[in-house]
Amino acid sequence: MKWQRPIKCILLAVAAIATTLVAFNIEVSRDWAFICENTGSRKGYRQWSFGPKTGHWHEKSPLEEFVAEHKPDALAHRWTSYAGTGKNIFGSSLSFGHGSPGAVLQFEHSLQDWWIERHSEEEVIELYGLFVYENQTAIDKTVTEIWEEYLK
Repeated sequence: MKWQRPIKCILLAVAAIATTLVAFNIEVSRDWAFICENTGSRKGYRQWSFGPKTGHWHEKSPLEEFVAEHKPDALAHRWTSYAGTGKNIFGSSLSFGHGSPGAVLQFEHSLQDWWIERHSEEEVIELYGLFVYENQTAIDKTVTEIWEEYLK
């Protein structure tokens, strides 16, 4: 009966290894992030596989704050997912699901601050209108021009 103890230890070790391997490959949560294609504002939360959403956050962009202050009736959001990262029980990333929101993703908040400080109210509202209009070619061109102006 001396052989029973080593076999139990081996079985427990195999079970522990199998459990760990399974735990590494089971998604328990997904971190979601969204960007407003009209303003560049961002928000997100963690969705747990058993139902609840936690850790809600929202970061208003300078463009959203400007429009809310100067033309609040015009403010509208168009949220697009740009990150959806699945995590296991240990917090390691398992899966990725990222959308494609376009050039607004490169229109960083610090760049928005810089640009808004240098332009009139009408120009800022016009830029907001460009994002709302959804002409991706024009948006790409404008954001590229703003970056070029900034980098000079």
